[in-house]
Amino acid sequence: MGDGWITADGEQMACGPVVLATGHSARDTYAYLMEAGYAVEPKPFSVGVRVEHLQEELDAALYGDPQLAQRLGHGEYQMSWRRGQRGVYTFCMCPGGEVVAAASETGGVVTNGMSRHDRGGKNGNAAVAVSVLPEDFGSNPAGAIAFQRNLEQAAFAAGGGDYSAPCQSVGNFYAGKSGGFGERVLPSYGNGRVRGADFNVLLPSFVCDMLKEGLHRFSGKIAGYDAPDVPLTGIETRTSAPVRILRNDNLTAIGRTLVYPCGEGAGYAGGIMSAAADGIRVALAILSRFKREI
Repeated sequence: MGDGWITADGEQMACGPVVLATGHSARDTYAYLMEAGYAVEPKPFSVGVRVEHLQEELDAALYGDPQLAQRLGHGEYQMSWRRGQRGVYTFCMCPGGEVVAAASETGGVVTNGMSRHDRGGKNGNAAVAVSVLPEDFGSNPAGAIAFQRNLEQAAFAAGGGDYSAPCQSVGNFYAGKSGGFGERVLPSYGNGRVRGADFNVLLPSFVCDMLKEGLHRFSGKIAGYDAPDVPLTGIETRTSAPVRILRNDNLTAIGRTLVYPCGEGAGYAGGIMSAAADGIRVALAILSRFKREI
């Protein structure tokens, strides 16, 4: 069952089956795997922005009475719209949460969202993301990673080069004017460390077109969703892995008998729960294969 691996420090390790569950931002690992001859293919992913609303207003829109949040918990939502092969959807909604920094490389700005245990923040936020298809970046793994990285570096520059995040009001996004976020809904990223920008310049036109269509349609489900002073903060590029490490029916990497690509980073999940489910699937495959030796 044994095989050998070498750590980043040069230490040689004898090992059996290896579960390759890197997470979806392990670009150095992706580069190593491609150089080492692993079969890697590009896959669809999504990019967009974080939208923030006053949580009290979301509770009122979702429940009809904001006081119900005291008994039911703060309101959450999930919405989507599709036109042809392209979709726009809300993702990772964080009630009473905040927009957070999630960059993993120097010179890039990436946004994400989180809620603390009490969900006591003034704002609720969610990603509003648009699907990116392989033909948008040249249908190759390196192009997929470069697509994300170029957007993150552009966001870094638009934020002033100090890891402030670009921000724009919905009204100005519709109108093609930079900045415009006001004081009613304050951006929560970095305790307000944002800078006015224009996502019409930062993001590809197909992303902007679908974002505008999505925001407008979602406002038909949640009143005030695209209010002119609602802030958008970006850029959200890490919704899922841009590549897939190919594996056989027995869940091992093609040409590697003991390596098990697993979860979101390997391209087989799209969130926490689906990644956990794939982890269980890989664990069961390993147990079944080696049960006599265990």
